[in-house]
Amino acid sequence: MKLQVNRIEMFELIQKSWGAFFHKYEMALNELQSDFQIIDLEWKTKFGYSPIEHMKARVKNPLSLLKKMEKKNIPFNQAAVCEQIRDIAGMRIVTTFIDDVYMLKQHIENREDMRVVQVKDYIENPKASGYKSLHLVVETQVILSEDVLWVPAEIQLRTSSMDFWASTEHKLNYKYQGGAVPQEAKDQLVELSKASFSWDQQMSELRNQLLK
Repeated sequence: MKLQVNRIEMFELIQKSWGAFFHKYEMALNELQSDFQIIDLEWKTKFGYSPIEHMKARVKNPLSLLKKMEKKNIPFNQAAVCEQIRDIAGMRIVTTFIDDVYMLKQHIENREDMRVVQVKDYIENPKASGYKSLHLVVETQVILSEDVLWVPAEIQLRTSSMDFWASTEHKLNYKYQGGAVPQEAKDQLVELSKASFSWDQQMSELRNQLLK
């Protein structure tokens, strides 16, 4: 009961007193979205094609942040949270082809207003569940009236088929919340992940043949 009371108190404190803390992450997402919207328009204008199918951005809500703090045993202070939780601001960019994922990764690495801090390639090394995506932890530049901030954010890059698989797997896990997903379903998800990746590879090969 005491743990539950403490959680409620901390949740209320985050809601009431951490407004400025969340604002910098909102500003970072505004910068990222604007950057990629400009790039999307430029590539469509210049090449008649953009690898970006769609984008989605979010800032963790107070409850999600509190759960992650508890899971990682992070002290209840903003400096520790900022240092140890790097995905408070998150952005997902969905592409058509696998090659587009790595082209966007290279673009991000070459930008002067972003610093790549960490790369987790779950396409090259999928999770045991079958999950595939490329995760980049970056610091994005936010220019204020009298200051410049470098704010951490996570960018996930994946193809449409990877995104569909991840969304389906998330819904299944939500359905079985509080109980394990049946092993038969887990095995089937892994096989479906392999099948969708094979389709991704074939589509990329076909595109490359046509471009030649």
